[in-house]
Amino acid sequence: MILCFTGTGNSLHIADGLARRLNDEVVSLNNVIKNNQERKFVSEKPFVVVAPIYAWRLPRIIEELLPACTFEGSKDIYFVPTMGSETGKADEYCAEICRDMGMEFKGLCGVPMPDNYVVAYKVADDEKIKTMLQDAKGRMDCIAQAIKSGISIQKTDKTSFSGIKSGIINKLFVKFATSDKNYKANDECISCGLCEMVCPVNNIQMENGKPAFKGNCVACYSCIHRCPKAAINIGNKTQDKGRYICPESVE
Repeated sequence: MILCFTGTGNSLHIADGLARRLNDEVVSLNNVIKNNQERKFVSEKPFVVVAPIYAWRLPRIIEELLPACTFEGSKDIYFVPTMGSETGKADEYCAEICRDMGMEFKGLCGVPMPDNYVVAYKVADDEKIKTMLQDAKGRMDCIAQAIKSGISIQKTDKTSFSGIKSGIINKLFVKFATSDKNYKANDECISCGLCEMVCPVNNIQMENGKPAFKGNCVACYSCIHRCPKAAINIGNKTQDKGRYICPESVE
């Protein structure tokens, strides 16, 4: 069973790709969280968690969700995060979570995907996106083969000062970079309500035809990238940075 959390479709694309290769199913953790669905998962095949890397770790909401879930059937769990270039000590944090859950940690291997962190970076050009998606196919092939064989996977990236990045910097990211106090929809907003619909944590409510942000943001940036008019910005940090939705994700 592939458990997927996604903001702009990168992790969904990888989850779907692994599901096809493993003849398995994808379960949306977005829906589990947003709709407060049952958190019991049953699979005789290994569990595979696919989610983005946020500041050198899995999203905090996923780290906290997994121990609150019940897993039956297989005791093996793999982690295949989508990343920019580094996973830090995400593998060690995931291994600790698995120990607490009584699950067998079968390793973590990140898949580089186009960056959507438009607070800091511009969206990549079409050619680079195409190349990264093509490279991801080979990575998925290798990971799927390992899972089929029951072999542990290993991360291929290295992170300098990984303890600091996954530790104190991640804590600062969670405390400050997930704040939505500077989120605002400009006059291009057409009141379609898509941002409210795609927010996985119900942090957005339409009020007087505009999105209102409720202080529970997890920085998935789904609202920013999926807005059809690019009307949502974070202060003056995201204008002219472009918008990105994985062109090969299936939703």
